Amino acid sequence: MKSRKTKIRKNVKIAPRVSAAPRSYKKLIKKRAAQIGKIIGLSLVIYAAFFIVLRFKEFIIHSNYFRINNVIVNNGKFLDNIKGENIFTLDINKLRSDYETLAEVKSVIVERSFPNTILVNITKRIPMGQISYRRNIYGIDEDGVIIKLNESRGLPEIIGLKINNPEVSELIKKIITIIKTYNMGRLSEFGSLKNINVKRPENLILDFICQNNEIKIKIGKTDFEERLVLLEDILSRLRQAQRKKLLYIDLRFGKDLDITPAKYRK
Repeated sequence: MKSRKTKIRKNVKIAPRVSAAPRSYKKLIKKRAAQIGKIIGLSLVIYAAFFIVLRFKEFIIHSNYFRINNVIVNNGKFLDNIKGENIFTLDINKLRSDYETLAEVKSVIVERSFPNTILVNITKRIPMGQISYRRNIYGIDEDGVIIKLNESRGLPEIIGLKINNPEVSELIKKIITIIKTYNMGRLSEFGSLKNINVKRPENLILDFICQNNEIKIKIGKTDFEERLVLLEDILSRLRQAQRKKLLYIDLRFGKDLDITPAKYRK
């Protein structure tokens, strides 16, 4: 029995053990090779894109197609010659700041209009009154900004205002209130505001031209809107002949004022 078993065992073939290590190693090599290939491909794409962007940037900066050859300014005032500069590299914030430093400019908008045009939209300060000071003429706009003028513009003259006085800002506020109220009401139907005398800030005096007749109007130092409305009412109630001979009106006492013959020319 033992010999038979031994014979049988000898005749049995045992399959050799196959190791999986070589196959796994090959897969790993292929996987890493694929990853390296992707990295190299991506690097080439990035390099190509960078090169294209660099060339495009060089084109738009140096190309004559994008050089400024037209500057459109709405009020015709041209601060600086920027023609020939590249529209992309132009510092529009600096250009806007340069315009805003001009006293007569209230606000400015600068825009690029591709491929080669710059649009400048300027809002200028509009003077409401004018000052003669040290042989120069200045204007005052609604914001109280003082602007140097080249010539007289026939605006209400501000008499006694020293523009270098630290208290000038409060006086300017009063002046603006008076001129605005005059412009908004019906007083212009009766005459023109010639000047505002502020030599005595506690008692402002207006020179009002009505039918070629200069009328002195004492308006005080406060409540200008109400007093000018009262002036409008007074002038509307007076006859044309009375307005033509009127010397002065004192509005400091409001509705208690009285127009007497002493206030008329003979």
